[in-house]
Amino acid sequence: MNVKQAQIRQLLFLIVLTVIYLSFELGFNARLLDVVGSRATPHDIEELEFFGRTLSGIAAALVVLQLLLTRRLATGGRPSYLKIAVACAVTALLVFSAIKMLVNVLVDTRDGDFRRVATNSGLLQRSLVQGDLHLDGLVDDDVYARPEGKAFLAVFQVLLSNIDNLDEKVEPKKRQVIRTDLQRQMKTFTFDDREVRMTAPGIRGYHQVYTSVMQSVGERWRQYAGVPVANDINLAREQDRAWGDYRRSLSRRGWTPQNVPARYQSRVVQDVRKRVPVPADWQPHDRATFNEAVAQQYWKTMRSKTVRVEGDAIPPGLSYEDFVARPGVQRLLRQTLMVPANMPVAPNYTDPASFKRLYDGMLDRAVDEAMPRFSASSADFARGGQHYQLGQDAARAAIVPPVALLCSLLGAVGHFAKLLYLIAKLIVWLRTPAGQQPRRTATRAAGLALVLTLVCVWTAFSFMQNGVTRSELFQQMSRTDASDDDESLGQALQRRVLANIAHVVVVGQAYTYPFNEAVRTHVLGGLRFGYHGDPA
Repeated sequence: MNVKQAQIRQLLFLIVLTVIYLSFELGFNARLLDVVGSRATPHDIEELEFFGRTLSGIAAALVVLQLLLTRRLATGGRPSYLKIAVACAVTALLVFSAIKMLVNVLVDTRDGDFRRVATNSGLLQRSLVQGDLHLDGLVDDDVYARPEGKAFLAVFQVLLSNIDNLDEKVEPKKRQVIRTDLQRQMKTFTFDDREVRMTAPGIRGYHQVYTSVMQSVGERWRQYAGVPVANDINLAREQDRAWGDYRRSLSRRGWTPQNVPARYQSRVVQDVRKRVPVPADWQPHDRATFNEAVAQQYWKTMRSKTVRVEGDAIPPGLSYEDFVARPGVQRLLRQTLMVPANMPVAPNYTDPASFKRLYDGMLDRAVDEAMPRFSASSADFARGGQHYQLGQDAARAAIVPPVALLCSLLGAVGHFAKLLYLIAKLIVWLRTPAGQQPRRTATRAAGLALVLTLVCVWTAFSFMQNGVTRSELFQQMSRTDASDDDESLGQALQRRVLANIAHVVVVGQAYTYPFNEAVRTHVLGGLRFGYHGDPA
């Protein structure tokens, strides 16, 4: 095979690999944007972050593959294919780990003020997606359903600190925003170490939880009151224990319930009746009648006992309503249903307005408990502060989406430029006569296509505008003027870089998302990249 044929085959091979990679990268980019503009959980973000790091590692490995294959062709067989495969695998793993380390460093080096802002901005971001909050200066609230709006949400938390007097602007709405956010996030309640899940949102789901909890309280009252309850675990244990004691007493004489000699049966019955009130004509092998007698004794004992609930000694003989009204039971119900300490929980609610008061009380208590977290000072979010871990999680949620989007955008643009370079180089080789090498000028022109594509695309996106970037809010969030006399040159440069990246992401995604989503849907068969929710 001559040099020209080898070059053409290698270029075609690299072009095919690049197209396959781009298909997955573009599809991932679209899915990532959907997640940013949705009610995604931290687990969803973690899954997509894994796919993002994997694709970035593959992207780097493809670059190494191209360089080594070019070198192998130029040197006549070195390095070997095995060494090339090892180098590509090591490169992919290094990049995969490096991006994770980069994110960890970015998160760990944030100060308490960043964590505080991230905690509050995460709340605001969720409220914006749901339409519960309107920010003055943005085009319209429906923008979050469009690609540029989703991209804006991806960089929202990073740029939010640039808004002047943010705390003062948000404070009047903060309680309502927290209330709505908690109302949507509440999913599970715990009663006696048993998880009770809401299967519907809002007050309807809370009523389902209340009904389930009161059913458990009713079972506890029936046990306390000696009312037979089907499938009572304690009763079943008591029956098994009593029958086991009976069998052991017989085994000492070498008998079983089935082979007690007839002349000794009456004596066995008398011995059993001392412990269990079986009938006088009971047969030693009759387990069913034995269990019934144990149950009668069990319920009689329960009716005469004083039980304790949450430290409250409840005397025997109370009705269900009086049982529910006991301080211990009320304390347990308030803890489970998360209502204020001074709010009684009724055994039933026939009036919707009365139950709504219980629901509102639960939300008021939840908001009261949450407010200090969202109003704490920066010192509370600093390392060692009481809200450090909360701020750390919020910082990660603020940093991961823009980093993932940026890496995805760079990977897509970079490999698209590389694809143009490979195609240009292929054309050069196809036009080169057999036995000759292409001119160096032509080769350099093909390489220049890669660099120019990157520079031109980034520059174009930097100057292009859309509804989001023209909005007053985005202009304020991405301002690059030095508002602080003490701001260093490095801080000013960092502000400009972040503003430019945010601008490019918001503009670029508006143009690329429709095509990327079409690739994910039609070419990749709707691949979800670990996220199984629906976009907001």
